[in-house]
Amino acid sequence: MKCIYPDKITSISASEADASFPVTNLSDAHPKKVWKGTSRDAVLTVIASAGGALAVIATNATSITVVISTGQTLVWDTGIAWISGIVWDTTGDADTTELSLLDGDIDGAIWSQFASARTSAFTATITLTADAGETIQAGIVRCGTANDYKDPQYGISESLIDYSIIKELNNGATYFRKRDVVRTFDFKLLEDRDTDFYEFMLTVSRAMGPTPIVWRIRGTATDNKWIVFARHEKMPKGKHGSPTYSDILISLIEVL
Repeated sequence: MKCIYPDKITSISASEADASFPVTNLSDAHPKKVWKGTSRDAVLTVIASAGGALAVIATNATSITVVISTGQTLVWDTGIAWISGIVWDTTGDADTTELSLLDGDIDGAIWSQFASARTSAFTATITLTADAGETIQAGIVRCGTANDYKDPQYGISESLIDYSIIKELNNGATYFRKRDVVRTFDFKLLEDRDTDFYEFMLTVSRAMGPTPIVWRIRGTATDNKWIVFARHEKMPKGKHGSPTYSDILISLIEVL
């Protein structure tokens, strides 16, 4: 299992944006409050202070390319002038991840794991493309510390919570108003007590509190259905069954 916390993004910009759906929407905690472009493809530029993974949530893209580059910082002495037309390489070393497993539904999600975690500032260039005739959009972008744990033990429980309003009227008929239906996950981790257990319980869970973050519930899975923007439905509970390893009971609820 993996999660991104804390988020290390310092700025996000877009090559295009509908005025009613600005790029700042990608930084809030509401995936349904989306950024939209003005065509079927666009480029997002994310600047982060550090990080090991990047995620995009609630997108209708069918393909996404993520390029991570550190760039170069050059300061020239006063008075130096260069011939017109010279273009300097600013990419530095880069990781490139090609992701094209999405089906174009509005709830698409991707997780890009860097080849190596970056400990200083870098730029993530995200190129998104939707189906012909569609307008590209996304709900959440997060980039930051990638916390890595063992995958959940067998017996993961996944269910749905329906927030729809259902009411029986005086004549016996039923009134309903369709609202969001979110996923919930309940599972157990077995982690090293002195390191991963306390990192998850204190550095991540206690620090994040009710804040939703991006999770990859099965870190070894390629299916994007295991990537979810969620919060703790209730705070995790640990059980120290041995001097070395401890169980963590986790309950997550999706945030839309």
